Amino acid sequence: MGPSRKDCDLPTLAIVVPCYNEQDVLPLTIARLIVELDTLKVNGLVAAASFLYFVDDGSSDLTWPILSAARLDNPSVCALKLSRNFGHQSALLAGLLQARTRCDVSISIDADLQQDAGAMATFLERHRDGAEIVFGVRKSRDTDSRFKRTSASFFYRLMGQMGAGVIPNHADYRLLSAKAMAALSEYSEPDVFLRAICMQLGYRSAIVEFDVSERAAGVSKYSLAKMVKLAVNGVTSFSVAPLRMITLIGLLVFGITLVMSAYILCAALFFGGVVPGWASTTLPIYFLGGVQILCVAIIGEYMAQILTGVKRRPRYLIDEELP
Repeated sequence: MGPSRKDCDLPTLAIVVPCYNEQDVLPLTIARLIVELDTLKVNGLVAAASFLYFVDDGSSDLTWPILSAARLDNPSVCALKLSRNFGHQSALLAGLLQARTRCDVSISIDADLQQDAGAMATFLERHRDGAEIVFGVRKSRDTDSRFKRTSASFFYRLMGQMGAGVIPNHADYRLLSAKAMAALSEYSEPDVFLRAICMQLGYRSAIVEFDVSERAAGVSKYSLAKMVKLAVNGVTSFSVAPLRMITLIGLLVFGITLVMSAYILCAALFFGGVVPGWASTTLPIYFLGGVQILCVAIIGEYMAQILTGVKRRPRYLIDEELP
């Protein structure tokens, strides 16, 4: 048993679980998380009003009927249904923003039971010690295929080189305090990349390592295409490095243009033997090509800033909620 504390002094916890076509593993997930939540309550780590908050990200299988039935069986199970599939990051954000008015702290976890739910107690202890954000970091990738290990390693190196601050081997298993969730709600961009946003909040944080197990049932819904899209979104949302690379390419081509221009003029004026019309045709092509690339790069810098400011698309639409 944990230390005796009055329930009013304990934080109300919301365990946020995004789901997409998880009918095979969802009954196991619900049962496991109910046990884990009850254990946290008994050990005096969270208040009795703590709850599970599942987010159905437009599933086409029996995910929502399973959640609806679980709600009838256990009042601590709450659920949110989005109108369509908005993607993992938007679904997770929807759950956090909808649940934050009813909780003091949240922990987000995947529905596949690969992340060790037992680490939540340590998350809460780090929060009690003063951390506003606690990042769950997997100890190893021994359970992954060689391709996934290689691609994950490349992803985190790419994020680091592009200036998008992320913690290696951290994949949205984290604790957020009420202060952190309130700050997160201030971010209004439609395409969210929570791993980097939570790093940008700047509040006191901690890291908890956990073990990863095999998926309990079903198959991963995170395809290669979705992983590539996540990487592209992460880079374009938090780094202008690709635009700066285009600028450097433009400058490089412009410099080569000057060298070629000098060579062509010298060949035409001093050495002769140049094919008639060659200088007057080649010189403008090189010069204008370099200038155009440079100008497009500069315009791209401004367009990136404008695009970030004017996007106001809804990040998600709610179809139904079981509070």
